[in-house]
Amino acid sequence: MTILWPFDVLTPQHPTFDIAPRSLSGPPSVSGKSQVTSSDAGIWKATYQEVPVVDAGKILAWRAVANLLEGRLNPILVPVTRFYQPVPDGAEEAGLYAPVPHSDNAWFSDGTGYISQVIDVTLAGSAPLRAVSATINVNVAGLIQPGQHFSIDGRLYLLRSVVYTSETAATITFRPPLREAASAGSRLEFDWPVCRMKLATDGEMDLPLESARWGFPTVNFIEDV
Repeated sequence: MTILWPFDVLTPQHPTFDIAPRSLSGPPSVSGKSQVTSSDAGIWKATYQEVPVVDAGKILAWRAVANLLEGRLNPILVPVTRFYQPVPDGAEEAGLYAPVPHSDNAWFSDGTGYISQVIDVTLAGSAPLRAVSATINVNVAGLIQPGQHFSIDGRLYLLRSVVYTSETAATITFRPPLREAASAGSRLEFDWPVCRMKLATDGEMDLPLESARWGFPTVNFIEDV
């Protein structure tokens, strides 16, 4: 089972996600022009910059994640923040995203709880491998717009266009192409999109600490493809 980055515990001050294009260019001609060709796929790269590791709990959490990853050996699900996502009006204020404890009111060992799924968007039909468009059922969501992220089974995508055909249906295009085929009814994760990634280098989880007590490390990831 792929582990999930504990975003509520190790929260970066500056998270960034970008698709790194794959392009090739030939030598320039006599006129100075050169032809550039590009793959339509690209791969995700992410940076969690300046993660506050400022107490014993965070230091131990960082070390635990590093130990599980073993450098670039094992993948991890890296969350995208919920800013700019199609959160329904009033959901935050109503506490729908508030963590929930176990039935006995106990929390997980790291102090976190269950997180509810609020946004409900599903595929209206099956989508083949490398598809770049789909029709979706919008059951519960705010306004879905280009530039928002979603994930399916740990694979991250970025919306390019959204055309509503009714209040509860839309046609979307996205990049990168689907990493895996998806069946009708598959859920598009808009609440808390994640990307399956690996560390960019073996040393990304090194943890220099000021006075052995706190630090603000930066970690870089690359998509696990």
